Amino acid sequence: MKAFTRFICTAALGLSGALASSCKEDILYIPPVANNTVDEFYKNETQVNQGVMSIYNGCLSLPENSYWFLAEFRSDNVAADVATVQRDYSDVSNFNATSQTQQLQATWTDLYEIVYRSNVLLERIQPFTFARVEQFKGEARFLRALAYFDLVRYWGPVPIVDKTLTIEQSKTIPRAPVADVYKFIIDDLTFAAESLPSTYVVTTGSATDASNKGRATKWAAKALLAKVYLTMYGYPLRQASALPLAKQQLMDVYAAASPTTFSVAQNFADLFKSANDNRYSVFEIQYQSGNTGLGNPIPWQQGQVFPTFWSPFTAFAADFTLPPALFGANWPKIDKRKAATLDSVIRNPTTGAIVAGRPQFTKFLEKGVTGVQSRTDYPNNFPIIRFEDVVLMYAEVLNEEAGSPPAMALTLINQIRTRSGLAAFTATSPEAATKDAFRAAVLKERRYEFIAEGQRWHDLVRTGNAISVMTAFKRATTGTTPTGGANFRQLDEHDLIFPIPILELRINPGFWEQNPGYN
Repeated sequence: MKAFTRFICTAALGLSGALASSCKEDILYIPPVANNTVDEFYKNETQVNQGVMSIYNGCLSLPENSYWFLAEFRSDNVAADVATVQRDYSDVSNFNATSQTQQLQATWTDLYEIVYRSNVLLERIQPFTFARVEQFKGEARFLRALAYFDLVRYWGPVPIVDKTLTIEQSKTIPRAPVADVYKFIIDDLTFAAESLPSTYVVTTGSATDASNKGRATKWAAKALLAKVYLTMYGYPLRQASALPLAKQQLMDVYAAASPTTFSVAQNFADLFKSANDNRYSVFEIQYQSGNTGLGNPIPWQQGQVFPTFWSPFTAFAADFTLPPALFGANWPKIDKRKAATLDSVIRNPTTGAIVAGRPQFTKFLEKGVTGVQSRTDYPNNFPIIRFEDVVLMYAEVLNEEAGSPPAMALTLINQIRTRSGLAAFTATSPEAATKDAFRAAVLKERRYEFIAEGQRWHDLVRTGNAISVMTAFKRATTGTTPTGGANFRQLDEHDLIFPIPILELRINPGFWEQNPGYN
């Protein structure tokens, strides 16, 4: 699929209509050759497939703008200083973001661009009857649901848009209640699970291989649906009825694991190597190097200083540090995930000499990688739903529905622990003594398993731990300014979502109300 992800579908609006009103259309109207518009596209199956690829293309920015700058910086995985000058990542991290924080607008725009492209595809595909019509619809609705899942978790009530709109129509779409947004997501994912294939026909070395590898599958839809249900079980909806629904989806995906679909990687570091793209995960964002604008920017964004024997391009070096919980006895060296996730000492591979540096995330950096032509041109994919996520969610669900952790829940969490070099939990382990103890153990396991992948903040929110954990974390790790350190304010419920971007509010002033607690 990577060969197609650069296609972008655009809509021609405004100027052409104004000109046509005063001149002859057959003279003025010349179909563009270099840049296809929606009206001139979607003429056959090949072009419809390219339209589907345009939706995947819209997802390329999510790991950077959504999972890194919003989710990770909001969590206790990153300790960002209170900046002396305005920095979006500092404001997000220190709960100082406002409706004018540009990172919020960038992420909002990215997510609704995916929604828009999905809606265009779903409308333009209607006249066709070729065999892949239902698959293409399923892919569009899966990706639309993925976008809305982020939108509702970041902003709460958001407008539901299920068709393309004129400018005037867009001004009259209300923000839908959170429960309605989740219902919309469930409808999309249920359709996707019923319409997408379990696997795609892949012929090694052919065009078929390039166009199908990495596409969303039935299992990706069911795994995301399970996460949606598990989130609905937690904050803010707290729907007990969602738990068994999550369990059923997880059981299905877990049973489908195999060496040819997805599985737990026995070597944790292998998960993030480009040679293993689409091998272990249920669904990934597809990247490729080659200076075509399709490369992965995450290694550059998450690092601090890359010596030349790691990469020809140094890292972004945003002003953040790694928190104490990632060092010492808190996260023991025996856990193989630690060395594969961060570096606190940089050594020259030839001399062994220590190179000056600061602790940094190197999870997505393939050290010594060749062929990278810019800071945002790394080749490895970014996982959206790893099979390990399915395993740990399944363990969590089994524990939640029982009075104490059942044997299967222990089996599941131990799949992750033993692969990581840690001792397995037994029925007599403190972590298995009570439902609460096991719940805390799963949350801790998820932190170290998915650190730097944009999962931690959402886990803290849905489990009801965000306010207490993040208040204590900020008081312990931020500076001593009036907004940091011991003086850091007590967080409250309004901090669990972001303010609506100011530009969105100005589209129709007074129509939408700002989220409580924000200007």
